[in-house]
Amino acid sequence: MNVKEIIADSHLAFLNQENETALRLANQAISLDKTNPDAYKCAGNACMSLNRYEDAVKNYSLAVKYDPNNGNRYFDLGFALAAAEKLADALKNLAKAEELGCVPENLVQLYNLLGILCFDIGRYDDALVNLSKAEQLIGPDIDILQRKAIIYGIKNDMRNGLLTANQIKLIAPSEYTGYKIALKLLIQAKRLDAAQKEIERAKKYAAPTMDFYFDCMTFELEKYKEDNDKEHFRDALAIIEKALKFVKPTVKDVIESYINAAELYLQLEDPDRTIECLNAAQNPIGAYNNGFEIIIKTYEPATLTEYDIEDMIEADRQKIEDQFGDYGLEEMVESIEPDEEGNREYLTEIEDEPQNNEQDNAEAYKFNEFEQVEYSTENIDQINRLYIGAYTVKKDFDKVIEYARKLQASENTHSNYIGKYTEANAMKELGLPDWTEKYEEVIKFFRNAMIKDPTDLMAVTFRVQCYIDIGRYDEAEQLCNLLSKEVKNSLLEKINEAKSGGD
Repeated sequence: MNVKEIIADSHLAFLNQENETALRLANQAISLDKTNPDAYKCAGNACMSLNRYEDAVKNYSLAVKYDPNNGNRYFDLGFALAAAEKLADALKNLAKAEELGCVPENLVQLYNLLGILCFDIGRYDDALVNLSKAEQLIGPDIDILQRKAIIYGIKNDMRNGLLTANQIKLIAPSEYTGYKIALKLLIQAKRLDAAQKEIERAKKYAAPTMDFYFDCMTFELEKYKEDNDKEHFRDALAIIEKALKFVKPTVKDVIESYINAAELYLQLEDPDRTIECLNAAQNPIGAYNNGFEIIIKTYEPATLTEYDIEDMIEADRQKIEDQFGDYGLEEMVESIEPDEEGNREYLTEIEDEPQNNEQDNAEAYKFNEFEQVEYSTENIDQINRLYIGAYTVKKDFDKVIEYARKLQASENTHSNYIGKYTEANAMKELGLPDWTEKYEEVIKFFRNAMIKDPTDLMAVTFRVQCYIDIGRYDEAEQLCNLLSKEVKNSLLEKINEAKSGGD
C-alpha cells in the first residue's frame, strides 16, 4: 500500500470519527514519507479531535514546513494554536493564511476565528471588521450577529447593537435570541420603558424559554434599583415560579432558579424561605418532581356576612338587568313559547367551561430521578454564601461558621476571602474564647496575600474590616489609603461609626 492510499484511509477513518485509527494510519504514512504535508495534516486533524492540541500544533507546523506557500496549512496551524490558547501565534498564522489565500470554507472560518480572537484580546474594532468579512462570504448568520451585538454592547454602541438585534429577529422572529440582545442593551442603557416593550414583543412573537424568564427577573431587579420597592423581589419570585411551570427546564435551570429564589428571599429578609430554597437547590430533582413551591400560597376562606350576601344578590340582579334589559332574565325565558308538554327543555343548559390550559392537560414534566446532577463552582459558592447570609439574619452563628469553612475551600479568591473573614466574625459574635486569635490569623492571611500580590485590593478591604472589628482603627485608616476614593470613603465612614460606638 502506498502513501496516498494510507492517507486516503486515514482521512476516511477521521470522517467516520475513528480518530485513533486515523492517527495511527497518518503516522504510518509519515514513517513512509517524512516530507508529505497531507500526512501531517491527517495526523493534526486526528489530534484536534482527540483534544491533543500540542500534538496537533506539531503536526500542522510540519505540514507548513513542507508546504510553505499554502494558506490552508497556516489556517490549520492557526486554528490549533487558538485551541492551545497561544493567541499571539494563532493571529500571526491566520494573518499569513489570509495573505496566501484559502479555500472558501476555510476563509469563512478564518475571519470568524480572527473575530473571536480579536474579541478575546480586546481589539473590538478589528473583531467587527473580521466578523463582517465572514458575513460577506456566507450572508447573515445568527452566531456572527450575536458576537457583533456583544461587541456593540461593550462599546456602548446602542444604535448598532439594536440594529443587529433586529437583523437577528428578521432571520428568526420566533426565537428569543434577538429579543434577548435588545432587552439586555436597553437595560444597559437604563431605558426601562423600552425594555418593558421589548418583553411584551418577546411574549407575543417568541417561544418562551428559561432565558426569557431569567431576563424578566433581571428586569425586575433593575426596576428595584430605580425605586427601591421590594415588591419587585416578589414579582421576580413569581416569574421564577412561572418559568418552572411553563417551560421544561434542565436540572441546571432548576438549580439556578432555586438559588435565585434564595437570593431574593434573603433580600426580603426571610431567612427560613432562603434556607428552604437552598435545600431544594441541593436536591433539585427531588424538589422539582415533588412540586417544590417557590411561593407558598396561603388561602384564607372569606367569611361572608348577611350584608355581603345581600350586596352580591343586588349586584347579580343589576348585572342581569344590564344584560337583558328591563324585563330581566325571568321575563325573557317566560316569553319563549313552551313545547307541547309545557316544558322549555330545549333551552341548552350552559355550564362554566374550564379554561383550556395545555399545561394542565399535559402529563406533568418530571426528571429521571437517576439523572446526574452537576454543580458549577459558582453554584456551590453561591449556595454557601447564601446559607451564610440566611443564618447571619437568624443569628445562628454556629451554622455561619459551618458554611464559612465550606466557602474557604472555594477555588474563587473572593469566595475564599469571604469564608476566612466570616468565620472570624461569627466566632466574635458567639463570644468564643479564641476569637481574637482567629482575627490575628486572618489578618496575617490577608497581609500575606497583599505581599504576594500588591494589586489584591480585596485582601486590603478584608484586612481593613478585620481591624475595624477588633478596634484597631489607626491601622485600618492607614490601609484605607491604598484603596480607591469611593471604597476608601465608605470604609472611613464605617471606622468613624465604630469609633463613636455604632455597630
